[in-house]
Amino acid sequence: MKFWRMHLALLLALTLCLARGAQAQFSGAVSGIVTDSSGAVVPGASLKLQSTATGEQRTATSATDGVYQFVSLRPGNYELSIGMTGFKASKLSFVLQTNQTLNIPAVLEVGSTTETVSVSTQAAMLDTSDTRLQETLDTQTLSSLPLAGRSMISLVTLAPGVTGTGVTSNGSPGSGRDNFSTETQVDASANGQGAVGNMYVVDGLDVTSSIRPGVLNLTPNPESIQEATIQTNTYNSDYGRASSIQMTMTTRSGGSRYHGSVSDYFNYQGFFAGTEFTHTYKPFHSNNMSATFGGPIIPHKDGFFFLHGASEGLNRNRGQHHF
Repeated sequence: MKFWRMHLALLLALTLCLARGAQAQFSGAVSGIVTDSSGAVVPGASLKLQSTATGEQRTATSATDGVYQFVSLRPGNYELSIGMTGFKASKLSFVLQTNQTLNIPAVLEVGSTTETVSVSTQAAMLDTSDTRLQETLDTQTLSSLPLAGRSMISLVTLAPGVTGTGVTSNGSPGSGRDNFSTETQVDASANGQGAVGNMYVVDGLDVTSSIRPGVLNLTPNPESIQEATIQTNTYNSDYGRASSIQMTMTTRSGGSRYHGSVSDYFNYQGFFAGTEFTHTYKPFHSNNMSATFGGPIIPHKDGFFFLHGASEGLNRNRGQHHF
């Protein structure tokens, strides 16, 4: 019993260390200027940024020019609290997307510090702090869109300016449509460049092959992805070598509550419509199963876990169709 307790303790410690180190892998940011109702800057204001999912908090102080900034943020829902002696406390709620840089100005009203002004921000029609051309797909979108072989990579063709057929299935090495291929070849490009100029990133890790440019070495399970963004221009310095498409995927994380999912995407010959040449098909079926689970390691304490793709089985039988 002591042996298993020791190993469990080591596993929890390792998980906590990895969770702390993962914070630097994200490039989202929030910045702005703190002013009063007259437009004058407010230096020395205290700011607290809190993730509503995990409760993680960061603090900052506005500079002499009223500017504040939070960097290396993962996407999600946040609440920003601003306080200053002689002013009413202010709270702002907003949503940060993958690799997004948000400009959120904070206006403080004169009054008692016991009073609080709460504001829920909405996505701006034009974000003046960012110039990129980007398409963002969240978990709900990934779950509702049809995905051939449960591979989300073909969704890269949904972004503006992208052309191609998506994930290929021509029988060449590493070109399968399911998540079990060792490599994935993608027929998609932008900016007049070829597919070899594409770059794919998961949680800050470049998963593009260094031997076969534009080919993925890792295709994540869509159940494990919180957001996927497809960017075709004005890349930041982190991804400057991508001349065509940059697809960045952020995995889901644990939160203050336990949550999970179990899915089985089933297909068989009865789902196939007849064509001019074919009306019946030999027996065919596939089950692409996956499971996820996440939550706090210890309830009401720091430290979270999320298991994604831990169980993703593929059961497939294929038959030749009749002509």
